[in-house]
Amino acid sequence: MPAMLEDPSSHTVRPQAHKDAQASGTLTPRHATLPKSNSAPVTLYPITEGPSSVPKDLIKFLHAEFSAEIERGATYPMEQVMGLEQFAEYWFGTFAVVAVLDGEDGATGSDDGLREGREWEKVCLGTFYIKPNYPGRCSHICNAGFLTTTVARGKGVGMTMGETYLEFAPKLGYKYSVFNLVFANNPASIRIWEKLGFNVIGRVPKAARLANSEELVDALIFGRELGN
Repeated sequence: MPAMLEDPSSHTVRPQAHKDAQASGTLTPRHATLPKSNSAPVTLYPITEGPSSVPKDLIKFLHAEFSAEIERGATYPMEQVMGLEQFAEYWFGTFAVVAVLDGEDGATGSDDGLREGREWEKVCLGTFYIKPNYPGRCSHICNAGFLTTTVARGKGVGMTMGETYLEFAPKLGYKYSVFNLVFANNPASIRIWEKLGFNVIGRVPKAARLANSEELVDALIFGRELGN
């Protein structure tokens, strides 16, 4: 569900944070439990200072996960994977969150949960970014892109990240959320957004050539007011 105005292969300026996003510096990690994994504790860390503030080995791991997702060709519109540095700026350049399992390799949900050298393939459960969906006078409308890692599939991570998105986005100054490309053959994603109070506000017929469909797939546009 990338932001509408973004083309990561181009050299155009990507959306900047909403003007009220200085509040991001006041956000603290959010603690939650996974509903489908025996209430496993997880910490969701806000990334407010760009890719330089993220462990390099974590970025490398997430780059590999995102590249595999693009190559599967069923959820994101991109056809070509990004380079490592391009991915780091694309994902972490505005505002992002990383979900990390607590209690593994000595971490307890404190700030050291994002330290270099962790076994990310075991403890990193997912990540999402938040960016304006439109520029300027419409920049209070945001968009987000989500990625659940391989080890975390089927554990309720998507719902936990969605709940965190709804908590953080209004604190960043956003008033409304739009997801531009929720493909109609992705029932898991559709269920999450419907449970979190999103409604279908539009439909783009035959929007995508996906690897998991012989026919062109419609894209649903989901929307929801934030802060309620």
